[in-house]
Order: sequence, then C-alpha cells, then structure tokens
Amino acid sequence: MAFMRKSILILCFLVLPALAFAGRPPGGEDDILRPVPWSMHVGPYAGGAWILSQGNFNTLCDCEYGSGSGVGFQLGAFADYPLTNDVSLFATLGYRMLNAVYEKSQQRLEYVPVSGGGDFMWVDFDLETRLSISLMDISLAAKWDLPVKGLYLAAGPEFGLSLLDNIEETETITTPGLTYDSNGQGKQTFMDDNLDRYYSDAASFRLGFAARLGYILPIHERLAIAPELSMSLPLTPVASDYGSWRLMAWQFNVYLRFAI
Repeated sequence: MAFMRKSILILCFLVLPALAFAGRPPGGEDDILRPVPWSMHVGPYAGGAWILSQGNFNTLCDCEYGSGSGVGFQLGAFADYPLTNDVSLFATLGYRMLNAVYEKSQQRLEYVPVSGGGDFMWVDFDLETRLSISLMDISLAAKWDLPVKGLYLAAGPEFGLSLLDNIEETETITTPGLTYDSNGQGKQTFMDDNLDRYYSDAASFRLGFAARLGYILPIHERLAIAPELSMSLPLTPVASDYGSWRLMAWQFNVYLRFAI
C-alpha cells in the first residue's frame, strides 16, 4: 500500500503543474482536431510498460518471494467520444502482456554425498521465478481536456480477461563443485506451467484502475498522435490465497487519432 501511495503522489506531481496554467480548454470549433463540433476520434494504439510486482507469494519449493519487476507491452484500438466541450468517454480494447521476474539467494543445510559416505554442509543457491500473463483488456475512462491546449487527463476502470499465463522457477547451486543428483547439473527447474497447475485459486481476470496523462499533437486537420503516460493500479491479486501479490504497470502508449 505504501508503494501505491508513492505512485499516486508521483502521478499528482506530473498532473498538478498543468492545472496551474490558465487558458481556455481546447474543444469544439476552435480545435483543429474537431473541424465540426463534438467530433469522435478512433484509431490504434501501442506501447510498452514497466511492471512492478507487489506483495509476497510462495512457490512449489516452499520459497517465499517478494517484490519483482519486468517489462510488458500493449496494443489495440480506442474510441474517444465527446460528451461536452471538454469532457469525453475514452474506451480501449486490446491485448496486454505482463511480465515479472523475481530473484533471491539463500543458503541451506544439505546432505552432500561423497565417495565413502557423506556429510551435511551449507550450500548456496540462487533462485529465479518468471511470471507472464497475457490479457484481453477493456478499459473505460472519463477524459478531461486540461486548460493547456492539447493536454488531457483521464481516469477509469480496467478489466482484463486472462488468455494465457505461465510461471517458471529455477534454482541454481552456486557452491562450486556441487550438482543435483536428479540431473547431474547445477541447475534445476521446479515449476514451468500455467498458474492454475500450482495455484488452484489463480485469477482468471484482472481488475484495475488507470489514471492517464496525455498530449495531443495535431498532424493534419483530422489526424493527430497522442503520447500518453498512465499508471494502472491492480484491484485483484494474481492468486487469491496471496492477496497482496499484485501487478502494477507504468505504461507509455502512443495513439493515432482519426476524427470521424
């Protein structure tokens, strides 16, 4: 929760300076993107994301992991339907990929067989878990044109239906000269399959709330591009037994806007 509060403060820090500028909000006949009043905009979008994993969870080897991070991407189509001169409904439908990597090191007391017998000794291990989730994502937001011409703020809920997921955990012996009895190597995989094989309560969907800050750059009378920074806060966990295990995303998208 502390991390989420910090993220919200960062977003506020980005938005509040824009509100300090005076000026007439863009919209209607004065906006070249709207040659006729209340013009709707549609088009494709694509972008990348920095994924931050919060909370703790356990894996098959009974290892507990905390925070992790990774990269993701998203692409799809959007519609921006005006309601008033400076307020509109902003909807997206697309594909989203979330990835996170978790790493830790540990030392365990293990029985190590040697010729003629064996003994217990402390053995060092490096563990890595990789999580990937792909979603069909739908979002609906209220969009407000800010006083700075072209700048906008939007916020609203997100719903993602899980299409495919995978979790993989590998363990590597870092103590020199030791290998696993099972494969004669210094590396072993414990997990590599869908989430629901290891977590019976794995979520089949993701709910979130996104705040967006973007800027519309006109290219032609009915064409513009809009770079956008957004923060997607998770409202549901990856698996319900681990309620704090959630994936947050800082996203950067570019929208190609066609006025119709």
